[in-house]
Amino acid sequence: MHILVTSPIPSHPHNHGNRARVTALCQELQKQGAEIHYVYGGLEDLKEGDELAMRDMWDHVYVLPRQGLKARKQSHRKYHRIDDWYIDAVTDITQRIMAIWKIDYCIANYVWFSKWLEHVPADIPKYIDTHDVFADRHKRLVADGLEASWYSTTPAEENLGMKRADTVIAIQEQEEAIFKSGGHPSVVTLGHFIATDFQRPVTITAGRKIKVGYMASDNPINQQSLTDMNAAIAARPNLLERYDFHLAGAICNSSAASETPFKKLGFVDDISGFYQDTDIVINPNVGGTGLKIKSVEALAYGKAMVATKEAMVGLKSQHPAHQLSNAHDICDFLGALEDTDTISELEHLSRDVALSYLQAQKNTLQSLFPKLYSPSQDNQPVKTA
Repeated sequence: MHILVTSPIPSHPHNHGNRARVTALCQELQKQGAEIHYVYGGLEDLKEGDELAMRDMWDHVYVLPRQGLKARKQSHRKYHRIDDWYIDAVTDITQRIMAIWKIDYCIANYVWFSKWLEHVPADIPKYIDTHDVFADRHKRLVADGLEASWYSTTPAEENLGMKRADTVIAIQEQEEAIFKSGGHPSVVTLGHFIATDFQRPVTITAGRKIKVGYMASDNPINQQSLTDMNAAIAARPNLLERYDFHLAGAICNSSAASETPFKKLGFVDDISGFYQDTDIVINPNVGGTGLKIKSVEALAYGKAMVATKEAMVGLKSQHPAHQLSNAHDICDFLGALEDTDTISELEHLSRDVALSYLQAQKNTLQSLFPKLYSPSQDNQPVKTA
């Protein structure tokens, strides 16, 4: 069984949520016996070691030349047309792959990188893994007090791209509803895949400070979230008498981390080690859309989590610790925490939420790839046309 996957971003290293998403989904398909043809579209820098890691993980890897920033056009002053960032070479290489291999499924990551689906034979199921809602994204960022950055388009343009797929994959239910309102006949929610690795329960001995961890990439939303946390902690200096704050990931190199009460750990190779050494994980995310991959990850490690409501979108929990409004609320929650019973309660909740969530994703995946779960034939290369 062969699955053709295109992405404007590399799958490695796993220092951003979108890369973790691409990797986790493809690995889950590999576990079921699929061979992955991974076409990397050259949107971002790719170091030699990262390319080698990609080639080591995927069955077939095709790397297009790096596209400079000047190649990212914007046809309208305020937004992008659907194919502004598309690279025509993706169509050429995917057509070549389909001429050589019997491809069973096609997945385009990001609606604005999906033009090649127009040339896929009608009998091959075509999916767009959206990652996010890009219609009016620039307006939402500005409304949240952030600078409009990266790609943004209009509902009409986004719908043009959606029509290329047989099924549109939303990453959480709120976005599924948005895509359905645009008129696409087939939209499903498929969240993030991560194997559970529940850490041992936290034991806090007398006199030891509680370790609070925040792991994030350096995107603008995370930087603003860290800035908010810095201000909230500064307004409550007594927190530093009870808590040690630890920061991990690419965000450590951002300007928001230049002056912070968090101890900067940098990019950590051993993610499980970070979670094992952390008593409470926070996600102060405010703004943005999509699924917060780091929230899913913390739950999958069974960690006590204190987060904003927006950080938990797509995850079914109504616990007060998961429904906070902002960084100040997070700090107030930590300040009011009187004993470790609440930490234990949140650890058990994380495990329950993670198990339920991951089972739902597996059920959806099986419905999307029925031939993969009931293979009926071997797939061999076909002769070159």
